[in-house]
Amino acid sequence: MELRGRTVLVTGASKGLGAAVAVLLGREGCRVGVNYAGDAAGAARTVAAVEQAGGEALALQGDISREDDVARMVAALRERFGTVDMLVNNARIDPYKRPAEMGDAAWWNRTLEVNLTGAYLCAMAVWDGMVAQKWGRIVNVSSVWAYWGASFKMLPYAVAKAGMHALTRGLATEGAPHGVTANTVAPGLIITEAIGTRLSEEQIEEAKHGVPLGRGATPEEIAEAVVFALGSGFTTGAVIEINGGVRMGA
Repeated sequence: MELRGRTVLVTGASKGLGAAVAVLLGREGCRVGVNYAGDAAGAARTVAAVEQAGGEALALQGDISREDDVARMVAALRERFGTVDMLVNNARIDPYKRPAEMGDAAWWNRTLEVNLTGAYLCAMAVWDGMVAQKWGRIVNVSSVWAYWGASFKMLPYAVAKAGMHALTRGLATEGAPHGVTANTVAPGLIITEAIGTRLSEEQIEEAKHGVPLGRGATPEEIAEAVVFALGSGFTTGAVIEINGGVRMGA
């Protein structure tokens, strides 16, 4: 499917996987809404990289767990580019960066608000436009943690990511009669520029040893799967797992 000229909202796109997805879509000739929460400098770098790659881009500051922020971002994209044809729900709260003063209830709620509720709100904000034009693409970024028995530290994150799979199935079911597809990309270990801020070198090496292929993915490798899912008109309700063999399907 030709993606050139399509408008896409990528959440959490100031760095890491989101930035890689945005830049790759820029190479496809897309018009990219680069959502960010607080990293304005990172968002500016992503916008510049998208434009250098051949696309157009607009930085959109907003908290995706707030319905008014989501509505404002979608309105800004539509004002600039006319439509919002695609959505990549990538934004998340990092499970390794829980504030020391935050209690269990607050951390649980905040993790699910951003990592799951935000994806739902973004989908609902663009849904009517996709249905009206009989074309739309949604990709939810999950994780291998959706399948694992998680420790207490990772439990809110794992629950949110498992919920993304149910969200995808519902969107795929509702969207199919209207030409709107929804899919999940579920990565394993990704070696981003920020991984060293939450894991030590020893922990990173230990994580790599747990991967049959002996390494983590680059953000670009996962971004390629996201773009495939956006471009495939006959793929919906699917989970694309990219984890180096950590979890092998059957």
